[in-house]
Amino acid sequence: MFEKIFNKYFRHFGFFYSYIGPKLILLILMSLFVGLLDGFGLALFMPIFQIAADGDSLSTADNMGDLKFLLTGIEWLGFDLTLNSVVVFMVVLFFLKAIFKFLDGYIKIKLQNQFVKKIRFQMVDGLSDLDYKHFLNLDSGKVQNTLSSEAVKITYGFLSYFNSIQHLVLLLVYIGLAFLSNFQFAILVSIGGYLSNFLFRYFFSRTEKESINLSSLGHQFQSYLIQAVHNFKYLKATDYFSSYNLKLKSVINQIEHGQKKIGIYGSIMASLREPIILVVVMIIILIQVNFMEGSLSTIILSLVFFYRSLNYVVTLQGSWQGFISNIGGVISSVNLINDFKDGKETFNKTDEIKKISALDIQSASFVYPNGFQVLKQVNLEIEPLKTYAFVGESGSGKTTLVNMLIGLFHPSEGKIIVNNQDRSEVDLSSYRKRFGYITQEPVIFNDNIYNNVTLWAEKSEENLSKFQKAVSLANIHNFIDSLPEKESTRLGDNGVMVSGGQKQRISIARELYKDVDVLIFDEATSALDSETEKLIQDNIDMLMGKFTMIIIAHRLSTIRKVDTISLMDKGRVIASGKFEDLVSENGQFKRMVELQEFN
Repeated sequence: MFEKIFNKYFRHFGFFYSYIGPKLILLILMSLFVGLLDGFGLALFMPIFQIAADGDSLSTADNMGDLKFLLTGIEWLGFDLTLNSVVVFMVVLFFLKAIFKFLDGYIKIKLQNQFVKKIRFQMVDGLSDLDYKHFLNLDSGKVQNTLSSEAVKITYGFLSYFNSIQHLVLLLVYIGLAFLSNFQFAILVSIGGYLSNFLFRYFFSRTEKESINLSSLGHQFQSYLIQAVHNFKYLKATDYFSSYNLKLKSVINQIEHGQKKIGIYGSIMASLREPIILVVVMIIILIQVNFMEGSLSTIILSLVFFYRSLNYVVTLQGSWQGFISNIGGVISSVNLINDFKDGKETFNKTDEIKKISALDIQSASFVYPNGFQVLKQVNLEIEPLKTYAFVGESGSGKTTLVNMLIGLFHPSEGKIIVNNQDRSEVDLSSYRKRFGYITQEPVIFNDNIYNNVTLWAEKSEENLSKFQKAVSLANIHNFIDSLPEKESTRLGDNGVMVSGGQKQRISIARELYKDVDVLIFDEATSALDSETEKLIQDNIDMLMGKFTMIIIAHRLSTIRKVDTISLMDKGRVIASGKFEDLVSENGQFKRMVELQEFN
């Protein structure tokens, strides 16, 4: 029962409390003090008017209802109830209110920054800690949209929610003061206000539904947009962009329609709030005066508080509408964080790998969650400072083997032994640091050459020396020295300012800067023209003997000089040896060579 009530009325507070903690209570207390001080100050207007009308001092405090304790307090402090003393106390109360209001605003901004920073850090850390196999099952559009657009909604959602909390506190304070001044009148107004709220609850529920739907549409749009950018060349060359454009516009239209509906709901509520509440108050004033013989002075004081309450009813509904409009961002962020938690990669922190001196794959198999087996009983011994190549048709398991070797996947069966120790017993993070990974599509960040190679390391003398050594080994130092801004030259989005070969050598330099033991080239030359391919191949040949190297190759001419070639077929290593030995001893490898030479 308690859990049901909590989930219905306090689940959002519980969510924010989990990030901010007890400081939220302090924020609520500040609002409470602001409301009480403001209400007490307003209440003192009644005796001020009476003193101004009747004479120099106050004869009775009956027109303040149960709030007469304010005047009793002034007398208890030793002051007469004169115009000057009451005015001074009223001014003091409003000054104290101003101080607490400043503290309230300061604490709210501080907590907002703390909350947004914490949840964004949590999402970034969650992405960083995500297991690769789990990452493959995530929707990239959802990740992109949540980390960018939906994260912005969280900021507005936080502000709107706690504005709602504060307005609710102030609303309750003023209603409480209204009860103290005229109990019957306050009861009737509260009942009328409660009944009128049923209309608004309908629009709140519709707004919440549309907000969640908008977040889902945002995920779709980001996903389609990412694909449009990634496949721009193909879509442009084939004129398929006109068709794809219609799909993008269809999602945009749905987003616009949802936003319009939220705007209409907000406008309806904004236009109805004041008229409905004013009608309720006027009807009850007539009932009090004509049928219940209520005191006009206490009704006026109570009405002052209710007028104040009216302002906070309007602002409360407006801020809650703002929160509901952004609730999709909160839900999306929580869901993504939970996805990250479910797929978090676990590390054994006991034994760090400071250098890889030996690697053995022992009877390793790998099966995807859908049951598809990619690798079957693979055995391989990798000796230091030697070069190995994996070849075979597409789908033979080459890339999966490398992904397993580098630690992105773990064997479904069998073991990977590093330095005579089972890899499952070592720190995987330190293990991965010992690898350099050069892919078919070079990874280039929209920054300068130095930051691309060092990944934003400080430009210290030591780091600059490491940088120069890495670019020299990657054979790109002459190109960098020829540039006007040298290593400070920006490369543009995905390295658009440089050639494919230069991008590839920059990515090689990055891995060399890391000071690795094993270099992996995953079809690193297959996307290059013949001349550039030869330059990169010369670079690879120069690195042989200096690093342990693993090469996945499509063009067999690039692996003539390696120490061992492993031919893969349907997830198995079916033959291993030097290039010439495989040509003479294995018919399948020989046919592959002949076909490539023919082409």
